[in-house]
Amino acid sequence: MSNNSGYLIVSFVPLSVPTRFLSAATNKSRALENDFDVRVTNKNQEHCYFLLEKINENVFKIRLLTHPNHFVFCSNDNTRKFKDQFDVRTHAFDEQRNNWIIENAGWSCFTIRSETNPDQYLFIADDFSNQHDGEFDVRTHSNKDQEKNLWFIVTIPNIVHPYSSLQLYMIVQFRPAHINTNYLTICDSHPQFKSDYAAKITGVKNITTSFYLEQVHDNKYIIRSVSNPLQMLFAANDKQYNKWGDFDVRLHSFNETRNQWIIEQAGNNLWTIKSATNPDQFLFAVQDEANGKEFPVRTHPSIEDRNKWHIDGFKQ
Repeated sequence: MSNNSGYLIVSFVPLSVPTRFLSAATNKSRALENDFDVRVTNKNQEHCYFLLEKINENVFKIRLLTHPNHFVFCSNDNTRKFKDQFDVRTHAFDEQRNNWIIENAGWSCFTIRSETNPDQYLFIADDFSNQHDGEFDVRTHSNKDQEKNLWFIVTIPNIVHPYSSLQLYMIVQFRPAHINTNYLTICDSHPQFKSDYAAKITGVKNITTSFYLEQVHDNKYIIRSVSNPLQMLFAANDKQYNKWGDFDVRLHSFNETRNQWIIEQAGNNLWTIKSATNPDQFLFAVQDEANGKEFPVRTHPSIEDRNKWHIDGFKQ
């Protein structure tokens, strides 16, 4: 399998149950601390897509697309071992256990085995052993010649990945100038719009406060979450859930012009961020509506100091 561009977006479909998909339980069901459980689900969703990163000939890392800092790995330290089979999860540690040998087995199928334990093949436990909510468990075993070891690897040519390398675009953090110890953050699902994610201002810096900046043209950018790179910041100019005449600001996975923002210098290391579709609308943090832990973020047409931002890591 070639991978000359650095990363391929793929999904993994087991030959023995070709209507299902390899997935990571990002909802943290049956998680082990910060590790996501790996299972086979019957519904193709965002967490069924992975990034293949070529390491050596036939050796790849498998990153979770929605959480590209998470790697699929073979838990060969016997943690949560099932009989003589190793558990498979995702974690955020870059180590050799993340490496998988992927080989063509014929019939357009592939085997996937651990590089650290090359006798251990990734397989779907289609006998329902250790299943969870009707989803098949995924483990490794040493039974070489079994149909349950075979996987279709479906490349996704109709999805334009936001970066050919995870380091291609600037990674930045946004801090409102008037409350500059706080950060723009992607939070949980929006309470009113379940398919969108809420954007808030919080005081804790972590991966949810980091964003990719994709330059569209000149000073026009798309702001994409690092922790969930399918999600892009947009100004909800359809006026649903607006307050005081301001536009709500959320994140979603739809490619549209509302995702574009104009970034302009407004002083020494200060910037304004305004909607490209509604350039009179400036992004600002609503500091007078804090709930003790976080602040709302919206856009408004008012010219004021609250429109100014520090953008850590930004180079225009």
